[in-house]
Amino acid sequence: MILSVGLAPPQEAKAQETAMKMVFGDRAIAMPLPKDRLVVRSKYPYMDTVIRIKDAIESKDILIVGNIDHQELLTLVGLKTGGMLGIEFFHPRYGKVIAKNDGSAALEMPFRIVVMEANDGSVLATYYRPSSILAPYKGCEGLGREVDGVMDDIVASITR
Repeated sequence: MILSVGLAPPQEAKAQETAMKMVFGDRAIAMPLPKDRLVVRSKYPYMDTVIRIKDAIESKDILIVGNIDHQELLTLVGLKTGGMLGIEFFHPRYGKVIAKNDGSAALEMPFRIVVMEANDGSVLATYYRPSSILAPYKGCEGLGREVDGVMDDIVASITR
């Protein structure tokens, strides 16, 4: 279930805030999430969600180029959270489109999804729409729309 898409009406903005409070409790953001930020509730436990997302990425012949363990990093400053992993991925064909059109878009790469375990044990995945990320870069709009579909397929793996 996607909890937010684009500019959210007040009810959807409330759902976004509620979703983030589930993860961060009183430390949650107190305003709607940025435009084109999506939050999707997984039907699976945290580790199963991580595995499903990684499997979905790899099934598309896309490279997982990094994992950032936000949970581990936050413990370094005394903050305890549930599982929180950033999964970064990319494909050289995306880089080819960027290099041919607007190399400055390389700053926005790789694409990423963050999987978060909420205080109540539910699991959320959050990410930005690639089309929104690449919109400012000339000639990269088509790539953004293409990767939107890829991201939709990847995230669908945790909702069915």
